[in-house]
Amino acid sequence: MPFRKAWLYVLLLLVLTFVAFWPGYFSRLPAKKMAHHAHAASAVLWMILAIVQSWTAHHDRLALHRKTGLAIFLLFPFFLVAGMWVIHVEAATLAGDFTTVEGKQIAQFGFFDPLANIAFALLFWAGLKYRYKVQLHARYMLATLLFVIAPIGFRLLAMLIPFLKREENFSYAMAGGNLIALAVAVYLFRQAPRHGRPFLIAAGFIVAQGITFETLGRIPAWAPIFASVSHANLPFLLLLTGIASVGVAWHGWVAGARPAIPKAALAA
Repeated sequence: MPFRKAWLYVLLLLVLTFVAFWPGYFSRLPAKKMAHHAHAASAVLWMILAIVQSWTAHHDRLALHRKTGLAIFLLFPFFLVAGMWVIHVEAATLAGDFTTVEGKQIAQFGFFDPLANIAFALLFWAGLKYRYKVQLHARYMLATLLFVIAPIGFRLLAMLIPFLKREENFSYAMAGGNLIALAVAVYLFRQAPRHGRPFLIAAGFIVAQGITFETLGRIPAWAPIFASVSHANLPFLLLLTGIASVGVAWHGWVAGARPAIPKAALAA
């Protein structure tokens, strides 16, 4: 089994999540929107499940690994729905604030967040498809966690480096978080390039996030386009996201099913 210590590293990532998000989120929970609570809960639960799955796989608890793994069919739709909810909130916030520094930064996330959700869905789908190929399955599932590194990274950098705390220097902190995520993805790929495709895919999306954040996301015409997402009916948008996520999970599960052995072959 690959990555025998993965559960320890994901546990560290979970601890760093609380450290990084404490000033801006956990210390002021009552002031935050329900969308942010749902998004935070889905990310934390996904990391906890990754810890459980890694620990059970490497401690010969495969029956428990399979049982707890079924939780993905609830957590995956929850994660994508919560992510779409946050995107809608960002768009609504941007609709009344095109010109301030904060408004311009929100517009840049109009590419960053959707790309993260698309990458997460693609890696999850592949993780299900290759669930009987241990080397690929483990890497695809671990690769889904790479997209929480950048948000954690840029917050930690801003906490540690005074220059990056300034609002006008936010892009530098963001670039630093993306570089950390990219470095981890490349490092994991280089450990076993033969099986490293999941980390290469994740690295490609991370690069796309960084480039679009600093280029297309800064185009003035983009802000009203992203803000128009707020005009979509939220319940209907979340319902569509939920249906799509269930479809992704179902398709990945079916695509990875082992071919049935003909009865004649069994009787031979």
